[in-house]
Amino acid sequence: MTNNYFLRIFAILTLGFFISCDNTTDDPPNQNKNTSSSSSSPGGSGITGPRILEKVNIGNTTVEEYSSTSGVLYQAVIRDNSSSDAVTATLTYNNNKVAKIKYIDNKPTHVIDHTYLLTYTNGKITSMSLDNPTFNINNHSDFTIFYDSNGQLYRIVEKKKLGGSSVYTHYIEDKFTFASTNVAKVEHTTMLMDNNTPDPTTASTIAYAYDSYDSKINPYTTLPKEYLMVTGVLMAQINFYMLSSNNVGNITIQSPVGPAIPVPKTYLYDAQNYPVSDQTQSVKYLYKAL
Repeated sequence: MTNNYFLRIFAILTLGFFISCDNTTDDPPNQNKNTSSSSSSPGGSGITGPRILEKVNIGNTTVEEYSSTSGVLYQAVIRDNSSSDAVTATLTYNNNKVAKIKYIDNKPTHVIDHTYLLTYTNGKITSMSLDNPTFNINNHSDFTIFYDSNGQLYRIVEKKKLGGSSVYTHYIEDKFTFASTNVAKVEHTTMLMDNNTPDPTTASTIAYAYDSYDSKINPYTTLPKEYLMVTGVLMAQINFYMLSSNNVGNITIQSPVGPAIPVPKTYLYDAQNYPVSDQTQSVKYLYKAL
């Protein structure tokens, strides 16, 4: 039940993919269309210097809202564009590093009430813990984050203790492949655990391939990577493209059954090479000057 709620409330993060599909005959979709940076341009940024992402709108609805002070993100609100459902993430810092993120929904029973504590080694996040007291039953997770020999993110492993269990009951792994500084692929594998041991006979994998990147600036690079990582593992692995330096042009979802599903994205940019909208101007990115 909790996972279904997660997927629905965070579907708005991925909805922009579908409504920004390119309907032109360009092959591949043209991602190099620029607009002026005037206040009348899509997104209406009018910013020529440093910035931080402030809002993402779909139509007349603000589906993502980021509150910051002096370029430091302290709160994010993610809204369902078809209902009043919303999740608020509050960030706490220690020595200029994100140390804690609390996610809570606006439901009376708080299906989403997640507190993540982050631990660092040599400046990189290497582990996390999660407590989620859903319906007065504590669910706990321990995460380990792995990097390759070049210091690039390689794996995020989560071990869950659901329903107040004293032993791990579920195993989740996100395995990353990068092409330079862009995420090229994520393999999301889940399986049950038997007395703290993963059972590969129960494994299921969904793969997300990300390609056709542009050479422009991903607006999510203005937000802390730790927030993007935690939000990704919370429920919406398709959004791990947010960790990339550039803007993805196509995402291909391959589930264990059925054909692969392509999800194209398009962009219009301002003069500073930040996206301000998709090419249909249905999805708009708005920024705050620093």
